[in-house]
Amino acid sequence: MTNAICERLGITYPILQGPMAWASYSHLVAAVSNAGGLGILGIGSVPVDVARAEVRKTKGLTGRPFGFNAYAFLPTIDAMCDMLLEERVPVVEIGTLPGMFEPLAGCVARLKARRVAVIGKAASVAEAVEYERAGVDFVSTKGADGGGHIFGFTGTFSLVPQVVDAVSVPVICGGGVADGRGMAASFMLGAEAVEVGSRFLLAHECPVHENYKRAVLGAKEGETVLTGVICGDAVRQLPNRLSERLQTAERGCTVEEAIRTIQEMATDSLRKAAVDGDILEGCVTVGQSAGMLNATQSAQEIVDQLVAECTAVLGRAPEVVNNWTR
Repeated sequence: MTNAICERLGITYPILQGPMAWASYSHLVAAVSNAGGLGILGIGSVPVDVARAEVRKTKGLTGRPFGFNAYAFLPTIDAMCDMLLEERVPVVEIGTLPGMFEPLAGCVARLKARRVAVIGKAASVAEAVEYERAGVDFVSTKGADGGGHIFGFTGTFSLVPQVVDAVSVPVICGGGVADGRGMAASFMLGAEAVEVGSRFLLAHECPVHENYKRAVLGAKEGETVLTGVICGDAVRQLPNRLSERLQTAERGCTVEEAIRTIQEMATDSLRKAAVDGDILEGCVTVGQSAGMLNATQSAQEIVDQLVAECTAVLGRAPEVVNNWTR
């Protein structure tokens, strides 16, 4: 039995690399695709000409399919779609803000008319349904245990089976998947592929600063915090001086005041951490799987390990069932 997602995307393994700002550039994306998964450029908010240059760099590093993460709510979306079609990018993961689904269907239709595979990024069942209505080929979930921007508050283990039940398109499990056990569990929940973000922060090909990588390596279970919750745009990150100030700013003020204050404090904070290596005043985004991330590896080694561990776990399934029925 073939895997519908692997077959449609032209990849060997049902493993997608989650798009991460300042991390998912051409070298990481190409390395994941060359390893048999699907690398995805996480540069949807940059100017179109910058995005085109990075797409071309990626094409120069791999002959395998790769993806691009686009945002339907940005004013540049039409120009970005033009570029993606001109450059023949085969896969687009498209996202929007909650309640802003109106421009989505047009973007999806344009891309699919040229046989681009389109993935909708959903943080809730309601969003997943909206993406399916817009015509996407697949829905990728973003459980609340994932890193970076968190638009929903349902954990992956609860979100995925509900999304699988609510839509008819294949589902990709994202948020908290960092090893082969999580990958195997995703399939048991009804997903047909996984989207892995935080694990690839520690790939040799990932360009984030070494200070950032060391901070992730040193993180323990339960150490991530959420900032910006009052604004409806929470961010999961490691605790530091910036996160303490952001959380303090959220207390005892109106939503409007919090938004203004947080915007002032957080602007450019991810770049500070990922590029400059300032892990005290920068935003070090990572998922709740941080405590499981304990080694730097090549993208090939990460993909190979995910596949080997998942295969081993699924191979033990008959033995588990037999133990119940003896």
